[in-house]
Amino acid sequence: MTRYMLIAIGWLLFLPLFLLAQPADDWGAFIQRIPIEAHQGKNFRLQAAVKVEVVDSTAEAEIWARVDKKDNRAGFFYNMMDKPIRSDRWQVYVIEGTIDRGAEHLAFGGLYSRQGRFYFDDFQLFVENDGGQLERIPIPSGDFEGDSVASHWGYLKQREGFALTATSQAPYHGKRSALVDGSGFVKPPTYGNNVSAGRTATVNGIELYYETYGEGEPLLLLHGNSQSILAFTHQIPEFEKHYRVIAVDTRGQGKSTEDGQRYTYELFAEDMKALLDELGLDSVNVVGWSDGGNTGLMLAMKYPAKVRKLVTMGANIYINNSVIDKSVRKEVVQRQEALAADTSRAAQNAARLMALLLTEPNRVYEDLRAIHCPVLVMAGENDIIKEAHTRGIVAHLPNGTLHIAAGEDHYFPVNNPSAFNEVVLDFLDD
Repeated sequence: MTRYMLIAIGWLLFLPLFLLAQPADDWGAFIQRIPIEAHQGKNFRLQAAVKVEVVDSTAEAEIWARVDKKDNRAGFFYNMMDKPIRSDRWQVYVIEGTIDRGAEHLAFGGLYSRQGRFYFDDFQLFVENDGGQLERIPIPSGDFEGDSVASHWGYLKQREGFALTATSQAPYHGKRSALVDGSGFVKPPTYGNNVSAGRTATVNGIELYYETYGEGEPLLLLHGNSQSILAFTHQIPEFEKHYRVIAVDTRGQGKSTEDGQRYTYELFAEDMKALLDELGLDSVNVVGWSDGGNTGLMLAMKYPAKVRKLVTMGANIYINNSVIDKSVRKEVVQRQEALAADTSRAAQNAARLMALLLTEPNRVYEDLRAIHCPVLVMAGENDIIKEAHTRGIVAHLPNGTLHIAAGEDHYFPVNNPSAFNEVVLDFLDD
């Protein structure tokens, strides 16, 4: 039996969405929660056996774990989205992490996406004791034996076309395993891979992939680091009712190509200017999230005539420990170092995107004086970008407006899309 040790990186800002974020309609998840308050500050290990019978070649499964804190905020979280499971042989997968201070429950379970039959078995949890040794914590129906599966496991996200049952077909351990049958699931069209809406444009020596939706004034959508058009799954359907939406995969991300140049937000802005010229657009409204917000600021600085109005969400103008916690920078470095050992083109490209986060942007507040269009600067109350930095951006914009979303974090557009969309549209329509 091969054992893969999947060490969790407990941050989400810089991972593909939902890494944040599967497409809204092609995945589901099941869940169990157990009390964990007595183990705060302790290391833990969650493991389970998984196998997948793929129907659609892109079908995949994962296990996931999340610490739920007393203040209704999430602590440690990892969902294996960077290590999708497609093997048709049982293998054991492991998530390791630390239980946050203030933890109340540990939530965990299985993820499954697109057409396939997804098998899970033998969930086991180990938590460090006072002597530093890992001790097993019982998981009710963790082996899916007996008739109590439904009373202990439920759906985190239930999606039509997926059904969770117990099966006696070739279990990993004992007599039964869990089966999520998604063999009849019909994959809906997804943003970022929509043949009818997608186009490519040759700009600055690369191919930029973009999709267009709706009619009216043009609205350019710019996603975050390591993401794609898919990041705006919850925005495009609403925005296209009011605008001609142009959603773009930034170079080296999604379906856009790259040419080996060092990534900078100035380079991304040059790409966007070239794309707008290619499309014959003199000016557009821009909504940028995270890295996309940084690119939007650079576009408005370097090519002010191109931007009518700008919305940034979770953006920054320079990078140091006053902008984000040093622990986040440390985790990015660790991710970069892990990628360095992989010489594949995809891994090296991902490492360059991590380098971007460590070195860019490197502007100063005074540079923002060059932006004269109306700018809505947004961030979550609990955003990974510190509030003082967000307020500093607004203070130096000649025509800036601030919106700090109460109770929200960097993932406001995903966690509460109706509220996010309303704020954005009110600003753009004003």
